[in-house]
Amino acid sequence: MVESEPNILMQNWEDDYLIETAIESPRVWNTLYDEIEIQELKSDRFDEVLKMIEDHYIYDEPLIQSSLMHTDNGSVKEYLYLVQTWMKDTLSTVAVEQKTGNVVGFLICRFNEIHNRDPEFSNHRVYEGTILRELQNFKHYLTKRGNAYKHNNVDKMLEVYSWFVLPQFRSKGIGTELLKNVIERQLPEYKWFDIKVIAGVFTDKVSQRIATSLGMETLYEFVYSAWTPINKTTGEQKEFFKEIVRENYSAKVMCVNVGQSSSSSVHSGHRSNNIDEHDITL
Repeated sequence: MVESEPNILMQNWEDDYLIETAIESPRVWNTLYDEIEIQELKSDRFDEVLKMIEDHYIYDEPLIQSSLMHTDNGSVKEYLYLVQTWMKDTLSTVAVEQKTGNVVGFLICRFNEIHNRDPEFSNHRVYEGTILRELQNFKHYLTKRGNAYKHNNVDKMLEVYSWFVLPQFRSKGIGTELLKNVIERQLPEYKWFDIKVIAGVFTDKVSQRIATSLGMETLYEFVYSAWTPINKTTGEQKEFFKEIVRENYSAKVMCVNVGQSSSSSVHSGHRSNNIDEHDITL
């Protein structure tokens, strides 16, 4: 695997045209096997990522697949709207196949603040779609108990929301590289916003292993079968997650503090082994 510098740094800055082109072009953080580029997610790729979520992610991501969200059009529509909102923070990342120019994987994240009063991201917001509403309840339950703000004594952080690689492109280290890029290479952007902590809800065994290998610690773990919301109409308590795929029995709230001393694994040259990547989180 050959490291490549962000292409924005390789232009001739004496040429105004090249400067403008460099700013508009996505940064290429790394290239895998001379065939997969890890790029900054730009707005011209939003529709492609949304299409991948609609066609693949909602059927394959363990939490969403098990909730059968694809059967609830209101939930799917609302989720796609949320993803589009998250992507506008512009710090998300995509994996692009050089041969075709197509996106084959993505990692979507955004900045969060504990005192953010924006109702768009409040845990009191009423989401369209019954299934998505319960999925968000589940996520808020986990993040409240695995409180990365309190654990790290911070009031802002970068949160991973969606992480996915198309099945035919797995076992190539792409998923590992997407998360590694967020943890290691985008530090200048985080420092600008005084961000030290990266956190997320990781929903399957593979993503949890990758996160651990990159220095993330588990703050809270919850077994899916224990999530049994009460039907307000009948009073019946019923298991929400119908059938977890690939023996993924629990979700974990995980985080890493990238602002810690250089002795930490993130800054000490720690490099993980490539793990068969999958996908994660709401």
